[in-house]
Amino acid sequence: MRHNFRQTFLLLLTSIILLGGCRSIDRTRREMHIPRYVVIFSFDDGPNVHKDTTARLLDILGKYNIRALFALLGENAEYSPELVRRIRDEGHYIINHGYGDGWVVSMSKSEFRENLRRGEAAITAALGEELRHRLYRPQGGYFKKKHRRIWKEEGYIMVTGTARAYDAVIDETGKNKVRHRIIRTIAEQRGGMILLHDARDSHLRMERELEKCPEGEFNRSWIPEVTEEIIIRLLEKGYRLNGFDIPGLLDIES
Repeated sequence: MRHNFRQTFLLLLTSIILLGGCRSIDRTRREMHIPRYVVIFSFDDGPNVHKDTTARLLDILGKYNIRALFALLGENAEYSPELVRRIRDEGHYIINHGYGDGWVVSMSKSEFRENLRRGEAAITAALGEELRHRLYRPQGGYFKKKHRRIWKEEGYIMVTGTARAYDAVIDETGKNKVRHRIIRTIAEQRGGMILLHDARDSHLRMERELEKCPEGEFNRSWIPEVTEEIIIRLLEKGYRLNGFDIPGLLDIES
């Protein structure tokens, strides 16, 4: 017990130090200029082949004719290029989420620029073409002013989010909590951008963690099911789930 308490304390202390002076990607619907009762789905850290998670998620989105945003890690794009192409071919938007799974806030300027460029190179190699939209989302959900300057120099626009349930640190036993929190936040804001995770970090780390704990938080196989439940509930409430035809929606630096 004492050992676990010490680990938890050290993790908390490290997080406080790393996040000092940082800015979050969390925004409101109004700050993102998303109209009332419009909802956009976004998914981070993919693509993910474990239990066909990303493929099943794409099936769900296709079933309801929903286009989403996928923030892809370059390392995962290299591992599953066919899924990267499927994401594009089915009309979804691709976000550069960097190459590896290191938190942006711990990166120096040179490390950040290299991670950003390697992510782009890996995704474009998987696609066989240049990125159609230069969109970026920082890994870990936090960034510093120095990072903002760099991604702007590289020609990127950052994509934030308005509804998060921090599902990346929750396993399947918490799926009901994730669903309720997302739906509640969207209702409070009368729309917005949902952020979920169809993967968790790089595929190599996922493989290691899943071997140790197959049903732990690195198992993202329940995300497609929860996504469909959220879709059904929002449709019942009259929300519009495709907002990408709104002029300039993704051209605004949030």
